[in-house]
Formats: sequence, C-alpha cells, structure tokens
Amino acid sequence: MKKLMAAAIFAASTQSAVAGFEAEIPSSYVYEPTFFLGLTWSFGGGNISSALPGSSNVGVTLKYLSTNEPDTLAAAIGLTYFLDGSIGCDAGVGLNHNSASLGLSYDFCRQLPQISLGGIKKPEMSSEAIPD
Repeated sequence: MKKLMAAAIFAASTQSAVAGFEAEIPSSYVYEPTFFLGLTWSFGGGNISSALPGSSNVGVTLKYLSTNEPDTLAAAIGLTYFLDGSIGCDAGVGLNHNSASLGLSYDFCRQLPQISLGGIKKPEMSSEAIPD
C-alpha cells in the first residue's frame, strides 16, 4: 500500500513538469496552490464500527494542495484532527473539481490510508486582457 501511495504522489508531482512540454493554451483563469478544508475517514484499521462518526477514524482535515485547477490531480500534504483527540499527518493526491476536492492520502502518524472530501478556493479570473 505504501508503494502505491508513493507512486500516486510521484505521478501527481510530475504532472506539472510534463505539462510544460505541451503547447501553452491561453487561459483567463489563474491557478495557484490552495488550502483544502474538509472531512477525512481513515480505513483499514479494524472493524466496521470503527468507521462510524465519533470513532477515531473520522476527523477534520486541513491540507495544502499544489493547485486549484479544476479536473486536475494535485499533490497534497495535511494534518487531521480526529474526533477521539488524536492527530494525523498525511501526504497524497487530490482530484479537484471547481470548489471541491476528493483526496486519497496515507497518514504517516497513524499508518493508515485515508480518503477526504472538502472545499478549496475557486480559481480567479485573470486581470490581464485576453489577446485577440
């Protein structure tokens, strides 16, 4: 599982490097790194009852994403406060869609994979005039 997560993180981080070799398409939006605030569920740590709200597998997460571009994978790092009072620290990828993101990451503090859903900042319109 750790190898799969490492491969996903590597793929997300190299996506922007590969995109530099493609033809540039003018855009009227400004894409930038952003924060993600949402809910997280850690899985793989026991029975089904451990996945219910109020247990140690549900938490509130704050992540930093490499981009807020819609329909794009973004590298993500973050911290999670779980409802039992414990803290998690994770790295992974997020799939952005407009003002929301779905994240898949690995919590290195708790040694569990996790899935997250939350909000991100929408891309802003560029203040530069679009050439004719």
